[in-house]
Amino acid sequence: MTWIDSHVHLEDEAFAEDSGDVKTRALAAGVELMINAGSTREANCKILQNLPFDESMFAGMGLHPHEFPATADFYIDDLREQLSREKIVAVGEIGLDYHVFKGVPLPDMMAQQAAFRRQLRLARIFELPLIVHVREAYPDALRMLREEGPFPAGGVLHCYAGGPELLDEVMQMGFYIGVGGPVGYPSGDSVRLSVAAAPIDRIVLETDAPYLPPQSRRGLRNEPECIPEIARAVAGVRGVTLETLAGQTTANARRLFQLESAASDVWAYPLQNHMYVNLTNRCSANCIFCPRRVSRKLQAYDLTLKREPLAREIMFALGDVRKYSEVVFCGFGEPVLRLPVLLAVAREVKRQGVKVRVNTNGHADLIYNRDILPDCLGLVDEWSVSLNSADPEQYDRLVKPASGPGALAAVKQFIARAAAAGFEVTTTAVELPEVDIRAVEALSQQLGARYRGRTPQRLGEPEERD
Repeated sequence: MTWIDSHVHLEDEAFAEDSGDVKTRALAAGVELMINAGSTREANCKILQNLPFDESMFAGMGLHPHEFPATADFYIDDLREQLSREKIVAVGEIGLDYHVFKGVPLPDMMAQQAAFRRQLRLARIFELPLIVHVREAYPDALRMLREEGPFPAGGVLHCYAGGPELLDEVMQMGFYIGVGGPVGYPSGDSVRLSVAAAPIDRIVLETDAPYLPPQSRRGLRNEPECIPEIARAVAGVRGVTLETLAGQTTANARRLFQLESAASDVWAYPLQNHMYVNLTNRCSANCIFCPRRVSRKLQAYDLTLKREPLAREIMFALGDVRKYSEVVFCGFGEPVLRLPVLLAVAREVKRQGVKVRVNTNGHADLIYNRDILPDCLGLVDEWSVSLNSADPEQYDRLVKPASGPGALAAVKQFIARAAAAGFEVTTTAVELPEVDIRAVEALSQQLGARYRGRTPQRLGEPEERD
């Protein structure tokens, strides 16, 4: 049997002396993967330092409600860069915690809510699942999830304590419940009732190590190796075998965090004399005409990603690209969401002397809240930007940017800056009957770009080059 621990804090000082032994014990217990949930600025940085070297570890990036109001607002902006890194599969641990601790100031509910809302919006932009911490704050937390949603990638209510009465609402929002040590506590009746009532395909197991150890280890440090004990308690409540629970909860975690087997994934695909890179299926827009929600098949290729590729995996898939006229970052997603990976691969492509083009929706300013173009000089030759309309209101209606209304202004700024910086820039539009194509062409020329139209029937196919 194998397990996934969907919530750990192995960067915690509690593991400073023996983290290697902790991981060895976890693997011996059948825990094949762990999700390390970031919760502070320092924790996030430490996780990112170690993440590339640990095959058993993926991570979320977030700021815990206990960090507010003391944490500076710009630390939330730091998350934008952190969420673009390899092996980051969630936004979190974030949320609300109204618990009153003896001898400390009362929780600042307004500061927590403001920080929670800003991080929820990042989850929409990056289209990543959420890891949500809620303690004594379920009405406000669920209200804010409704207000800021929907969240297509879903999420998990970590250490779920909302009781069975809230499960219907949680399930309707597309969320899972995280179940840990408290399921076996004498005081855990509400947790057990929730576990009994929840759909089994919406339960993931977690330790929250080093916190909340299972009953047999109360008062001791929790570790990922304790997942089987937690599983036995859950299996007893559900009336299923451990084997059944292992298979189901592991599949649930893989599905939620996009960690399914990537053996059949297409990371690079040639069409005509171009080589395309399928970097992500995530996008910061939800265009009404985009086929990615229905089908990600393109000619002979199924571009559905069960796991996002690492830079070294893409480079291996590309191989020698010198026979192609260009390498294009495209696929059914927004490649700029994974900017560090994009640039690492582009560097290798340029080393081979081949042109690099990036197909983008132009939302880079909105994604990173900064100008990314200086990072791309010498690595990207051409930007192909989906403009789609010259009218701001129509653009919002057609493109549905996750950042909210007004995105066209940022797209125009991106195009103009790219052209001024010496990049080749091509704008495109899906030539729908209601779109004023002449206005789009005129705007493109004004911004310093050339224009190329796209027909709705050929979405996803390679652009015809001059």
